[in-house]
Amino acid sequence: MLNLFRKKRDKSLKENNVRKYVKYAFGEIILVMVGILLALQVNTWNEKRKGRIKEKAILSQLNKEFSKNLASFIPIKEAQLRTFNSGQIVFRNLKKMHIPACRDSVYRYVQGMSGGYAYYPSNGVVESLISTGDINLIQNDTLRNYLVSWKDELKNYTERVNIDITLWSHTLEPYIINHGNLVDLKSEENFKLVEDRVFINILFRQQHYNRNIVSAIQNENSIENYMKEIIRLSEAKK
Repeated sequence: MLNLFRKKRDKSLKENNVRKYVKYAFGEIILVMVGILLALQVNTWNEKRKGRIKEKAILSQLNKEFSKNLASFIPIKEAQLRTFNSGQIVFRNLKKMHIPACRDSVYRYVQGMSGGYAYYPSNGVVESLISTGDINLIQNDTLRNYLVSWKDELKNYTERVNIDITLWSHTLEPYIINHGNLVDLKSEENFKLVEDRVFINILFRQQHYNRNIVSAIQNENSIENYMKEIIRLSEAKK
């Protein structure tokens, strides 16, 4: 078609027919522009197709990574809840130490109050997406927002756990070493510990920090809910 317009234009020029020459020249320009636009459209469509293929691979990688992360978090969550529940039992019975059953509960459950279980999930896929900018290939705005804020939520949880671990390792454990007996948990020294005001105050702080961790586990924006939502949303285009 372009050759035909060019021949007509050349013929008009030889015939000194300006009107026809302009008409065919203009038609040739239009054809060239249409060809360029079509080429751009095809290229854009092809790039979008490649983007969707890459997005599908990204979603699959996210789903696998966060499924593993969630599976590894469950036992940590259960351990942390057991720790907190042990503290609940201890403080529920401390005021009733004159009752043998309550005293036995305190002796038994105070051992389970040391909490703070570190969690180190894999973040390779998320970090790669953010550093390379490939996160913009994800069309789901909600999923993209979860991924962007994931590290902040994880940091919040980790900070609470670290506070708990620090209290145990720097305060509670040294106090038990100095005033209790780690070898014989049923020793007389340990029985006296639960009547020690300083020790009880430290336990109270420990339970407070345990409560903060449980709150981070159970609230609406908990890292568990984050992981579940990321898994759910990344399954949508598998």
